[in-house]
Amino acid sequence: MITHDPTDVLVVGAGLSGSLVAAGLAAQGRSVVVLEAGPPTTAATLDGDEVGHVVDRRLLHAEPEVLALAGGPPQVGPWLARNRGVGGPLAWSGFAYRFHPSDFRAASESGVPAGSSLADWPIGYDDVAPWYERAEGLLGVGGTAGENPYEAPRAAPYAEPAVERSEGSDRLARAATSLGWHPYHPPAAVLTRPHAADGRGACIRCGLCTYYGCPSGAKASVGATAAGHGLRAADVRAGCTAVEVRCDASGRPVAVRYVDPAGVAAEQPATTIVLALNAPYAARLLLLSRSDTHPDGIGNAADQVGRHLTFHTGSLAYGVYDDVLRADRNPAQQVGIDDHNEGRPSAAGVGFRRGGVLHGGISAAFTGGPLAFAAGLDRSIPLPEGVPRYGDGLLRFAAHAYPRHQAVFILGEDLPQPGNRVTLDPVVRDSLGLPALRMTYDPHPEDVAQQRYLVDRALDLLRSSGAGVMAGEPSVVPGGMFAGHAHGTTRMGDDPATSVTDDAGLVHGTDNLFVVGAGGFVTAAGLNPALTIAALALRSVDRIAATV
Repeated sequence: MITHDPTDVLVVGAGLSGSLVAAGLAAQGRSVVVLEAGPPTTAATLDGDEVGHVVDRRLLHAEPEVLALAGGPPQVGPWLARNRGVGGPLAWSGFAYRFHPSDFRAASESGVPAGSSLADWPIGYDDVAPWYERAEGLLGVGGTAGENPYEAPRAAPYAEPAVERSEGSDRLARAATSLGWHPYHPPAAVLTRPHAADGRGACIRCGLCTYYGCPSGAKASVGATAAGHGLRAADVRAGCTAVEVRCDASGRPVAVRYVDPAGVAAEQPATTIVLALNAPYAARLLLLSRSDTHPDGIGNAADQVGRHLTFHTGSLAYGVYDDVLRADRNPAQQVGIDDHNEGRPSAAGVGFRRGGVLHGGISAAFTGGPLAFAAGLDRSIPLPEGVPRYGDGLLRFAAHAYPRHQAVFILGEDLPQPGNRVTLDPVVRDSLGLPALRMTYDPHPEDVAQQRYLVDRALDLLRSSGAGVMAGEPSVVPGGMFAGHAHGTTRMGDDPATSVTDDAGLVHGTDNLFVVGAGGFVTAAGLNPALTIAALALRSVDRIAATV
């Protein structure tokens, strides 16, 4: 085994949270090593190759992952979309929401449903607001303040303009207004004008945002922005897979063992260790790190590591119009509708407490061209009644509908439950011989009711906008699983009996091991997580620096 010289800070994962933490610590003069399992890529190298995404499924992890869904038998396959690669997020859509103030106190606001572990965060919106503002500045987030009457309060307007709507999206916005709703331009880390500070160009409306890189640099990633310059001061090692956080005889974390691109085992000692993996894999690494002092894994004395796993309930509806709309040429941030979020529907007597956001004006494949659309039909994209599932009839429908359709996506809050969790699979092993990630997930009854309600609202919107043929249905597998939206496996909190870390990500019972990213989320909220991940990472930098 290769043993490297010690470093001040070791960061595992070079995505959004890890890149921001590494850059911030390097800027403060700390020596920083970063281990990234993915390639040494930038967003520009993730080109618009539809075959690579649709056929080769390049964003899915090559290693086996086990999913036990709704009490069914365990299924082995690639399940989690992951933004792997240095300087992320790379293949995201660019939605950059602040959570609502109520999202930090959902239990107090809405009550705790039976069977759920819904809880308030140990911090509130005011604690995060300054870091939201800083994250928006670093990423170049645009929008129109005041359009959404339910958005979180802001101290200043957006610094960048909102993404311009397409003609088809304007129809949806007008239809939403006719229904008494409040359409707005979703906040986007997608530039509509060149950004001289970091050399990013403006959006060219290629439509290839989600699952792809950005040819103009308009879509933010840490590596493409001025925020990423500090990352270059760190020792970044791509293609390196962490397998264990090693502790000394007292149980204190002192190093991370990993496998380098050549398959050679190595160990990197560090004064402070930061795990910045996505939520399921952060929990897996803690569970893999067993020793005499941590027999069930680091931070797991109270059996909390891996619990409270949430995604987002994700469904879609779409309509086909008489004229050509080319929704596939739009950035995803076209029309947002927040009227059915934060528990607002429950006031009308529906069978669930929280809610979600509707996003309209996008391709039903979310991104990509005709291959993605055709491949998704009768799988992720439901077929309208009367359309055959195979043969010439299906092909004729695909050819007609592709340029004439637009979709409404539903991103709903997923209620945490203690039994929805990540564990180590007792049978399946990965290519290194280690236990595979196992996810046990059963949707809460209120989430099932929520999805049905929100799909119906999406169909109402499409119908009111003039769509002819329509289709929409709730998703069996939580849509957030395929969108990279996984949260809660290393929940933050004040009580070590019910949480894994404190509000800065410091693992309870340690003084030098932090977990940053969405694993710390107490609730999923009904909004995209990226800006909250970034804000919390920035908020943790000074706490991490103080340990070195």
